[in-house]
Amino acid sequence: MNIQRPARPGPAAEAVSDVPLALGPADGPLARGQTGEFSFQSRRMLFEWWAVLVAATLAMIAISTLWPPVRADNLFYDLVLRMNPAPASQRVLIVAIDNRSLSEIGLWPWNREVHARLIEKLTEAGPAAVGYDVLFPEASDPVADRKLADAIAGNGRLVLPSIVEIPGPDGAPSIQIPPVEPIGSAARSTGHVATRPDRDGVVRAVDRLTDGDGRRNLHMGEAVAAVVRGDNALLAAPRPAPNSEVLAPVRDLIPFAGPAGTYSRFSFADVLAGRVPPDLIAGRIVLVGATASGMGDRFSTPMSGTLETMPGVELNANYVDSLLADRMIRAAPPWAWILFSLLPVWLLMMSLLFLGPRVNLWLGVGIGLAVFLITFLSLAVFRFWLPPAMALFGIGLIYPLWGWRRLDLASRYMVAELRELRSEPAVLPRHQAELSGDPVERQILLMHEAIRDIRDLRRFVAQSLDSLPDAAVVTDLEGMVLIANDAADALFEQRLAGNLLGRPLDQLFRSLDSDPRLPDPRAVELMDAMQRMSLASSATTDNGYETRLADGTSLEIRVAFFTDAARRPLGWICRFADITELRASERQREDALRLLTHDMRAPQASILAVLEAEGKKVPPELARRLERYAHQTLSLADDFVHLARAESGRFVVETFNLSDALLDSVDDLWPLADAKRIRIVSDVPETEALVTGDRALLTRSITNLLGNALKYSDERTHVQARIRLEDKFVIAEIEDQGRGIAEEDLGKLFEAFSRLAPPEGAPAATAAPGAGLGLAFVKAVVERHRGQVSVTSVEGKGSIFGMRLPRAKA
Repeated sequence: MNIQRPARPGPAAEAVSDVPLALGPADGPLARGQTGEFSFQSRRMLFEWWAVLVAATLAMIAISTLWPPVRADNLFYDLVLRMNPAPASQRVLIVAIDNRSLSEIGLWPWNREVHARLIEKLTEAGPAAVGYDVLFPEASDPVADRKLADAIAGNGRLVLPSIVEIPGPDGAPSIQIPPVEPIGSAARSTGHVATRPDRDGVVRAVDRLTDGDGRRNLHMGEAVAAVVRGDNALLAAPRPAPNSEVLAPVRDLIPFAGPAGTYSRFSFADVLAGRVPPDLIAGRIVLVGATASGMGDRFSTPMSGTLETMPGVELNANYVDSLLADRMIRAAPPWAWILFSLLPVWLLMMSLLFLGPRVNLWLGVGIGLAVFLITFLSLAVFRFWLPPAMALFGIGLIYPLWGWRRLDLASRYMVAELRELRSEPAVLPRHQAELSGDPVERQILLMHEAIRDIRDLRRFVAQSLDSLPDAAVVTDLEGMVLIANDAADALFEQRLAGNLLGRPLDQLFRSLDSDPRLPDPRAVELMDAMQRMSLASSATTDNGYETRLADGTSLEIRVAFFTDAARRPLGWICRFADITELRASERQREDALRLLTHDMRAPQASILAVLEAEGKKVPPELARRLERYAHQTLSLADDFVHLARAESGRFVVETFNLSDALLDSVDDLWPLADAKRIRIVSDVPETEALVTGDRALLTRSITNLLGNALKYSDERTHVQARIRLEDKFVIAEIEDQGRGIAEEDLGKLFEAFSRLAPPEGAPAATAAPGAGLGLAFVKAVVERHRGQVSVTSVEGKGSIFGMRLPRAKA
């Protein structure tokens, strides 16, 4: 059904198409009267605009101070980090106390002599620095403690962690617990390992702790970085008192290099047992810490998945790597963040004052995208964090505050659309009443006419369905019948009692089964496919199946998606076509084909048998001619049967390697090639060229192409048979060095019974044998497999025949 719309919108639509969102064309705040003064309406609208602007500004400042949208900002921050991870330094190495180490060495905690032996191993290898993320807050065996202290002192570049408890005991602001002596004094430095997650439980930063006087309490990662850089001044700076107050004026945002496992890692047990070459440790920054499950030192980070967490030692590795690479992320100061949030709002307010709704819509979207882009680039490129959620919240706040001013515009737009609909050519004959009365009454009359037209169109659709010869029903997305034509009522009146409307479609399918307790699996599969497509809201080509009823009737059941004018899915159209006569004619055609091929083959086979038994009684020349004619007739019968099978589309489907099919064809035709002294060059890829389809038919298609190349090639030439792989396709090509094909003959090569004439001047007897069905068979098979055939040829130089098939997944 074609509906012709007017070439241009009606005058009423033009009147509102470019009206600004804030003001009409005649009452804008900049429209002046003849005296040059603003009208009362203009001053009122300008006052409202300023009120909205001031209210939105104050609201955003209050929200950013009291309830900042931290969670929304964190989501975007994490997304950018995952999309643009920092490069991981190969200099950082983790020695992991993992599950295998616990299994080999024993349950935790280990004797401190074990740690001493590991540190001695590391000292022998010569690392740049060692961060030993294992707490030693209490005394143990004095001998073991002394051995550990001696090993640490012998290293000279080892940093140990300390504990910061907030609050401390007896009302103290905090308490700092360094490693027990003599272990603590043997280390090059110590640093706290306090980790504070954000409100959502994700660790994104490390606190720089100080006391009230500004004395720094170094983090272990800062101390390790200072050891690597040789910053003795930072390491020797005064530290806070053990029970001083703890302040965190600065948070170092860590640009993570990736999820857990990004940095190089060796097992504690391997290093201890000497299974790691010292060259792999020499000159590297070694961080020792727990990664085994159940040891508790794991955190969620921006790089974590749904269940993945990062060990504390790898968190420190990211921190140390970022400090040494000088790529720590800087957060915008509060004043810059608030200004960044307010600027888009002020820009949008200016557009609402001067521009129309269409421009404002796209400008609002563009401003929002610009906010995202600026935030993304500043974080990904410049390592500067500008939270975007507040700016986006402000943009979204403007439209509701200004929305009531659009009500008049919406009303005028509705009237314009109804008038335009009234002026369009009618699909059905209709009666239009004269528009009169007040504006509200005219709007009601226009709406009444539109609703009446929709009802008439619905009746027209129902009557059109009733006129169809096939049974058809229309359902919603859930498969409930909404419309059924008379043919559908007649089909199901003996199978289902009552009206079809409101019934589920699968109930109609079950009623067609001879035994309702055993539903047709094809119907079940079809309903499942419909449900999946409905959930995905995606249109597709029609689907269905064929069934045979108990009375011998053959039905073809087809369902197709239908959408509205905006291409949004609405439901399904299901058709039940009676194809009993069609199937009967197909069976007759197959019987005739079977009889024809048998009658063609049997006499020729008899002729060949007679020639073989009585060949000496027949003149040799006559015997050769009879044998050639018999073989040609048998070949014609075979080609005719294969072509009919290819065109019928009844395949044995499997997924196989097309390279194997090509090699099989080469093997089959080797005697013919050897007889003409033609060399066949096979070229197949190492990767499997997987396709899905009928292996026998596709193999025969390749054989036909290769056989034609051998037939039309001169002796002592070569034919190349190759398989090429593309992203979504597999291509089989046969290239020969024959006489080539004229350009005017290329278009009819794949037609049935089409054959090339022999070269000019050559006798007709020199033409290659065949009936012209081979290439028609190839075309039918390839197209039935959703592929394409191709041919390129240059006269005198040869031809290239190709098959392009969809590539299957392994």
